[in-house]
Amino acid sequence: MHHADLRHATVATPVIQPWDYVAMRRHAAGLTIDQLAAALGGKLFARHLRAIETPGLRFRQIAPLEQVMAFNAAVYRQLADLPPHQHPRLCQRCGWDAHTDQPDGGDGLTTWSHVDDAICTRCAQAAGQ
Repeated sequence: MHHADLRHATVATPVIQPWDYVAMRRHAAGLTIDQLAAALGGKLFARHLRAIETPGLRFRQIAPLEQVMAFNAAVYRQLADLPPHQHPRLCQRCGWDAHTDQPDGGDGLTTWSHVDDAICTRCAQAAGQ
């Protein structure tokens, strides 16, 4: 389990819910629900994906999204099971966490932005920061 790193958080950030996390990671991967469902094995997954992105719903088990995109199932579990003050630190734009390796679009792996510590370097680069 990865815990929130409170040493680096300088401002309060909005709570990211588990359904938000799934949608944020899917959008960051550039996938639609149907594209992700096809990559996971077919149309049956589309219904499941729509359900896990539905506000208010939490699931004990979800599809193996990490096989298709940068996704951390442990983060999903924490968002679903723990109170917000125990949630891991996530990029407020794409849901990236420091324990998930993801290219940053430049010459390295994603890390926290030095300009805005609520977002990752990949999102900062996309925003031109």
